[in-house]
Amino acid sequence: MLQAPALPARAATQLAGGSRAMMRALSFSPSLPRYVFARLMGRRYPVRGLPLHLVHLPEPIPPRGFERLKVRLAGICASDLDLIYGRTSLALSPFYSFPAVLGHEILAELGGVRVVVNPLLACLERGLPDCPACAKGEDHRCRNLTEGNFRSGMLGYCSDLPGGWSERIVAHRERIFPIAESVPDERAVLAEPLAVAVHGIQQALAKDWPEEILVVGGGTIGLLSIALLRVLGFEGPIHAVVRRSHAAQWARAFGANVTYSSVREAQKAQKYQSYQGMLGRWGWRGGFGAVIEASGNPAALQEASWAVAEGGRILLLGSPGSALHDFSPYWFREVRLMGSYAYNWDAFATAVKLLPELEGIEALVGQQFGLEAWPEAIRAARRGGAKIVFKP
Repeated sequence: MLQAPALPARAATQLAGGSRAMMRALSFSPSLPRYVFARLMGRRYPVRGLPLHLVHLPEPIPPRGFERLKVRLAGICASDLDLIYGRTSLALSPFYSFPAVLGHEILAELGGVRVVVNPLLACLERGLPDCPACAKGEDHRCRNLTEGNFRSGMLGYCSDLPGGWSERIVAHRERIFPIAESVPDERAVLAEPLAVAVHGIQQALAKDWPEEILVVGGGTIGLLSIALLRVLGFEGPIHAVVRRSHAAQWARAFGANVTYSSVREAQKAQKYQSYQGMLGRWGWRGGFGAVIEASGNPAALQEASWAVAEGGRILLLGSPGSALHDFSPYWFREVRLMGSYAYNWDAFATAVKLLPELEGIEALVGQQFGLEAWPEAIRAARRGGAKIVFKP
């Protein structure tokens, strides 16, 4: 176990002496009125009105055990958009700290070597003895997310340490993973969302593969899940629900056998039996052995609860917030729902190891924007489709 950092980051950020170099970063400073306003307006909320600001900050001083990295690429995640547009559950607010420099999908350089960063800040980084979760290697479940040397959150959601939407970051040596030379930057920057899929699929599905799987969602996580299922050895049919034509093309290229525009279309194509109840509500019998819900849409989770077979499994890789939800399919059909958050150290390391095998997933990365063009980047990410990244 490493000792506590020689200089806690919250103290380091206050030292703006002339000897310290400055860097550009995107700072997110939320407020409750703006949260409510953005939540009510949704996509109509003006981008220029978002609480994001391009600022100049002192370059972070690496605490003991940390290294300072130069950011090459940093992705815009759906969870970032949920946060800045007020779609994140307020119940999660104790586990973040602001103002913060966002960005947790990070490709960087250390001494000229390309590396990706696991953004977790668990007991090790916080200078604390291992909690029960960290002692078992489940550091993504760390109980000390609000304790120790840093304020709440992980990189990208912590006010003491800048995330990847900046020119420089600091990361613990145990969280830094070199990238193989054969892996292009655009594939490497997908390591973090790939690790999300690795962890969820290994926990919920890979130990006992179902006969067939339905993947709901044509975003980054959904499409990476399809590619990953094939690399991990799943040989059964993969069905995918995607709305956009280019996502359907990617899904098939990555290993999906067939694509649909809706969950209901997928159910009808498989001839699962539907029954109309009162007030136009529908119930189903039969379904897919497992469903990966990767869209983050609460309505899609409701549809997934009827699309999975009796006794089947739903893996929730998306991150929906609060919603009115009918739980009757779970007990009536004995459906198992497993949520999955982030990844442990092993899952992240596995994702990095698999990158050379996942040729072609770099096609998911679209436009690259400088930090000064953040309004255009947010608009592009909000439209959906390809992964939008910052190139500081």
